[in-house]
Order: sequence, then C-alpha cells, then structure tokens
Amino acid sequence: MATLTSPITAQNIIDRFADFAPASANSGIVWGTNSVPFSGFSTSYFGGTTAGRSIGISGSTIAGNPINAATINTAIENETAAYSQIRNLNARQNVTGVTSNIGTYQTPGLIFNQTQKAYLSSSYVQSLSAAGVTLSSGTQITDTGLEAKFTDLQTRFNSLVSNTITVTINICHSSCHSSCHGSRGRR
Repeated sequence: MATLTSPITAQNIIDRFADFAPASANSGIVWGTNSVPFSGFSTSYFGGTTAGRSIGISGSTIAGNPINAATINTAIENETAAYSQIRNLNARQNVTGVTSNIGTYQTPGLIFNQTQKAYLSSSYVQSLSAAGVTLSSGTQITDTGLEAKFTDLQTRFNSLVSNTITVTINICHSSCHSSCHGSRGRR
C-alpha cells in the first residue's frame, strides 16, 4: 500500500491510485486465459490470466511541473474504465442434441450455468458513470482530495463488476464433445 508523500510526485499519485480501482478489479478473479469455465470454452473471451490486469499508466503519464489536475483526472478515469473489462461472466454450456444422441446426458438442455468474476477481453470494457469527485484546475491538489478521487473511482468501478455478460456455448452431445468430433475423420 502506497502512501502519498510531501511533496507529492507523479509516480506517487499513480502508486496510490493502484491501491484503489486496480486492486478492487484484480481481487477475486476466477476465470481468465489460464482458467476457463469448462472444456471447450474459448480463451478468446478473456483479456488475461486470473492474476489480473497490470496497470497501464505511470508517473510519466501525468508528469508536469506543476502536475496538472485535468491530466490526472483524464489518466486515472481512463485507466479505471480500462479495468471495467474485469467483471462477472455467466458461462453456460447447453446440450442441443436429440435424446438418442446425447451421450452422458439423459436429456438435452443446460448442463453448466455459473457466474464468476472474469478478466474479459477489451471488447467488454464499459463506460464509467459521471465523476462524483473531480480534481479542480487552479487549486492545490491535496492528499485528501486525491484520496476522495481514488475512493470515488473505486466505487464507480465496483458498480460495474455486477454488469454480467452471458456467454452460452452449445454442444450437440456429451462431455466428450471434442474427442468425439476430433475422431470423425478417422471413422
């Protein structure tokens, strides 16, 4: 956990920001490129591993003399929005085959239906709600003001995690789906 220093530096601001929205986003990820919901679920839905997303900004992103409030606002707002691809995924697997062609399953239908936090691809980035706290140009940026901004961003990010995306994968039959279809050429 970073502490804001006096005098504050650009990198110190980013280090402290990382304790808020990025830390919330990366906590508790269950599914990613290294851990898919079920066999046959494509890793193309994911943007990274369950370790989470690395921070994409640094002190040089907001550096200046003096450090500018508008630059800080833009950089950390955009970075928080980028983390919004980490959210709930409802993964579903559905058997579509007819009763005589369903293998392990006695009736067609939904055989997997779970919702977990996932690191989804960047195509799932969401928009943040309007800022509740904005750093103001022309006034001195204080540690109290920065802490309020970071808390606001964390709250706004957390409201997006529950925006669940649902992905349903249909298979024709059985849990040995890939081996069955992979062997068709040998029959």
